[in-house]
Amino acid sequence: MIKKFLIGLIVLPLFTACGFTPMHAPSTGSSGISFGDVSIKIKDGVDQGDKEAGYYVMQRLRDRIGVNTGKHVLTLNPTLSRAGFGVNSIDVASRYDSIVTINYTLSDAKNGDVLTNGSVKAISTFGAPEDPYGLIAADKNALQQTTKEAADRLLIKLASYYANPDK
Repeated sequence: MIKKFLIGLIVLPLFTACGFTPMHAPSTGSSGISFGDVSIKIKDGVDQGDKEAGYYVMQRLRDRIGVNTGKHVLTLNPTLSRAGFGVNSIDVASRYDSIVTINYTLSDAKNGDVLTNGSVKAISTFGAPEDPYGLIAADKNALQQTTKEAADRLLIKLASYYANPDK
């Protein structure tokens, strides 16, 4: 028993000194900028359906990094599309893909210089009930799930940028 305890005491410092830092930690990275320095907006002129997807993405990002008026501006240009497949006996799609693509630009708030840009995509498949209200509910649920995934992928891209801003 004492032998196991002593081994545990010797091994414990090895696990605590690994250098692990959580991706969403409040501390700043090598660039001196953190997620707390990013404000988020949706690009002007986006269609209503796309704007709804952008709103869900923006809400998920704000839940994760907070509402900020920072040094950088993240501009989202969302695109929502749906594709039906799996035709049933009355020639109506029985399953749909909800596809959200977010083109983003991270820019400096003062001078507007583009720091990084890119795109993330997420897809969710949902069954289409014959009831029209059921279809609306399933579609809305798929949209919310897809936008959460897209927002999480976007956060990973931003974390990668902030970890290596010179690339």
